[in-house]
Amino acid sequence: RQMVPPEAYQNIHANMQKVIATRTVSAAHHDMDFNGSHHYYENRIFPLDEEYVLIMCRDITERVATQQQLEIFKSVLDKVSDSILAVSSDGTLVYANKQFMEEYGVTQQMGTQKIYDLPVSMRTPELWEAKLKDIRDNSGSFSYRAAYVRKGEEKNRVHQVSTYLTQEDDTELIWFFTQDITDVIKKRDELRELNLLLDGILNNIPVYLYVKDPEDDFRYLYWNKAFAEHSKIPASRAIGRTDFEIFPERADAERFRRDDLELIRTHERIDMQETYVAATGETRIVQTLKALVPMEGREPLLIGISWDITEIKKTEKALDAARIKAEEADRLKSAFLANMSHEIRTPLNAIVGFSEMVCQTEEEEERKEFVKIISSNNILLLQLIDDILDLSKIEAGTMEFTFAQTDINELMEGICRQMQEKNSSPDIQILFTEKADQCMMYTDRIRLSQVIINFTNNALKFTPKGSIEMGYRIEEAKDEIYFYVKDTGIGIPADKIDKVFERFVKLNSFIKGTGLGLAICRVIVERLGGVIGVESKEGEGSRFWFRIPRSEKIEK
Repeated sequence: RQMVPPEAYQNIHANMQKVIATRTVSAAHHDMDFNGSHHYYENRIFPLDEEYVLIMCRDITERVATQQQLEIFKSVLDKVSDSILAVSSDGTLVYANKQFMEEYGVTQQMGTQKIYDLPVSMRTPELWEAKLKDIRDNSGSFSYRAAYVRKGEEKNRVHQVSTYLTQEDDTELIWFFTQDITDVIKKRDELRELNLLLDGILNNIPVYLYVKDPEDDFRYLYWNKAFAEHSKIPASRAIGRTDFEIFPERADAERFRRDDLELIRTHERIDMQETYVAATGETRIVQTLKALVPMEGREPLLIGISWDITEIKKTEKALDAARIKAEEADRLKSAFLANMSHEIRTPLNAIVGFSEMVCQTEEEEERKEFVKIISSNNILLLQLIDDILDLSKIEAGTMEFTFAQTDINELMEGICRQMQEKNSSPDIQILFTEKADQCMMYTDRIRLSQVIINFTNNALKFTPKGSIEMGYRIEEAKDEIYFYVKDTGIGIPADKIDKVFERFVKLNSFIKGTGLGLAICRVIVERLGGVIGVESKEGEGSRFWFRIPRSEKIEK
């Protein structure tokens, strides 16, 4: 009583009375000030005999401080949302925070229950040993996911477990930090599904959609499928890069950058039509809308939407060309009809006039000359009418073809004789110069003759002297027959050679004819499955030619 403060004395005295009464060792605690600071002691009392006891006091200030810190630490751990557990190497629970006890239904005191007695993934001693081996093999740090059933529930939940192994002397302690991520996974899956849905929508809309980050040198954050398909630049090459690193033409990138900077400066959306060169070198035309999207905690992002109108523009251009062509065709047709009235009236006037003169003249020579004039004008009028009728059939799509086996040599020789008889100029020779020993083909004899005769008639009109040669050759490699009529006439100017097979085109208005013959020839050759063409040099003559299949049967 004289050595220690009253409160300490009361504590020690009470403990001593207990020892005297029970005759057993007993420990108690007391505290007092010593050397200017507060100290905590443990008093342990041993019974010696009927008269004496042994009292041993040990300073436990540091242990008490540690215990107090531990209690604070435990209090903090009890308030966290994660489940925390400490287990010895034999599986005995050493510590569990409040969250772990509630989730896993821990009811026994620490030091009495094993980890494999709990509803965790390690339900047997063998599974615990296997998990402990994984932790040791990974340098005492190991993470994994496992399923468990929370106390009072039936549905499986998922937790993320991080383990750490601590060791003091020969004692191992394994700490488990467990976080319930069931709802996180659910939300993540929902977010992934939403992202997949949005990505599916954005990648299937027929417009370009892209996002740039103005804070990162306008690098692309998003590049959808339509943009990749039209530009031939995959998203993998675009994401994280600037326009200067993506587009093949620097001028395009510079223009895009100017527009982006203008948008950042004004914050007013831009709506414009622009062009760019794709990776293939093709020029694409787009209608573009650029705007800024506000973002929380940072500068806005730049979003661009572009409608590719390349094909629309091509169609518009084609329609304009078709309109111009139709207007030109209409003009030519009007001119053609005006010309036809003159062309038809000329032979008719000759026929009517010379018919009257035949009746009036008594001179036999004059009569023969008049009859010859009437006959030539009859042929010309018949040709004019035939051309007009053929044009009408072409316009109506009713031109008929009759196919049969045809001897080409016989056909060409007949045409040559016919044209020789028609030729009235001694300065012109008409020759059948090139042929095969024998050539039979399945074709329309009349239409084939019509093309060759038309070629020859044209040659007669534009060849004042020289020769007109017709012929053919078999091209075995292509299984085709190449027909031609060449002359030594005036030729065709280079700027008009592409127009000779068009309808209503007449290169020389002073030459008799409709200007339809070559257009009709083109239609006939194409219907026979072939191609037609001309080679000419002004002042040196022309070669009109066509190729048609030899062995294939061309149906009507």
